[in-house]
Amino acid sequence: MTKYADPKLVAERTVELLGGSKKAREISDGEFSEMERRWNQDVGAIGRILRSHLYVEHYLSEYLEKANPRLGSVAKARLSFSQKLELLDQKDPLLSEVLPGIKHLNAIRNRLAHRLSANVTADDATVFLNAKFFKAMRDEGAKPDTPSQDPLDILE
Repeated sequence: MTKYADPKLVAERTVELLGGSKKAREISDGEFSEMERRWNQDVGAIGRILRSHLYVEHYLSEYLEKANPRLGSVAKARLSFSQKLELLDQKDPLLSEVLPGIKHLNAIRNRLAHRLSANVTADDATVFLNAKFFKAMRDEGAKPDTPSQDPLDILE
């Protein structure tokens, strides 16, 4: 037994506040179902999103260190992904072409972290495909075939 409360009394009071045993069971079952839905998401999709984010972050850090040799170790600075993006020259025409996609990748990763939602939508894919260089490289790399239109494939 804890120092502060009798678990049996806490359980009884909780059931009472929830509207009785039947109502408490309905609420509990609903919450458990929602928890299971979130737990049983497509782990392959989750892994692909996280792997893509980690991959981009690795090369983002490497780019920052090479472009700014006096900056020192980006890894030792323990910067967030967003902070690393802020260190980029936002006016560089080549970087400005890919920055919307990189920022959107971070938004998708944040969506996964905060809402436990591992979906990548057609709208998400459009952000990446709007980068002319990305789309051209993707199309060229898939030849003689047509690249996949699956949003998760596009993100990856």
